[in-house]
Amino acid sequence: TTGRKAMREVEAAQKAMEERRARDAEDGAAAGGEGDKPKTTDEGADGGAAADEETARLAQQKIEETIPALLELAWAINIRDISRTLKNSCKKLFVDADVAMSDRLLRAEAVLVIGSEFHAIGKARGGGDGGGDADDIRARAEVAVMTTMAKAQGQEVSEEDTEEMIRQAKVMKVEQQQQGEGKVP
Repeated sequence: TTGRKAMREVEAAQKAMEERRARDAEDGAAAGGEGDKPKTTDEGADGGAAADEETARLAQQKIEETIPALLELAWAINIRDISRTLKNSCKKLFVDADVAMSDRLLRAEAVLVIGSEFHAIGKARGGGDGGGDADDIRARAEVAVMTTMAKAQGQEVSEEDTEEMIRQAKVMKVEQQQQGEGKVP
């Protein structure tokens, strides 16, 4: 799958980076032991740092390329699960032979009321057809990771804090894009 392929590429890039660091360390030790002058930052360290930075950028790019496929898969699984649950629940509610037809009609009206309320609440909270654009999803995913890490360290994070972090992440993303385009000094 796309996710596995990207993960293999990231792992290969990380392995290459570790091997390069090990070679650089061995070369530095060998150069120091033979009386040669050690590498200066101009000769080797900057090249290694640039390679590490490039590897990190590549890894991030590969992961970001897989995010839409992973989110689409998760969305499809959720839709299927919810649809099956609703189908089975409604079948049980509406086809129950032990209950009079008038009671089944009341059940149907109750399900309509519940569905209408869910729909209204979803629209009021900004719900849509697919959960937002890619930048919104990315910002929410990044904040979810930060929130999880904060909670793992024992910090309290409220829903308001989370929403504020999402808003700030979106603002920062727009500012970065503008700086990259040269629109902001």
